[in-house]
Amino acid sequence: MSSDYPFADGYNLAWDLTGFGGADEEIVESVSLSRDQFLAIRHLFALGDDPWMVAGEYRVAPGIWGHVRDAVPGLRFQRDADYFLGARQALPDGRFWRPAPGTATPGPVPPP
Repeated sequence: MSSDYPFADGYNLAWDLTGFGGADEEIVESVSLSRDQFLAIRHLFALGDDPWMVAGEYRVAPGIWGHVRDAVPGLRFQRDADYFLGARQALPDGRFWRPAPGTATPGPVPPP
């Protein structure tokens, strides 16, 4: 993969786990996972061609909550909430990355 692509192998990404619940589907919990925490649970999801979760949000089914809680201490998981995990850019200098005009990216560009 191109060295110009800063998200190769899951680097410069953060994975956000967000729970929505209540009558208004408000955010009831939101935490960011490190690359190491994500690697500890990645095998629990059917990722297909998106091994770094940059193409959308993935449902965190109640059946895997215990495994996720083991990898990310402090998660509460409320019974009546729906949880999702997805990636976002986390470049060290805080800037957003975009490919140069006229070039094809080697993978999906994560949302900022």
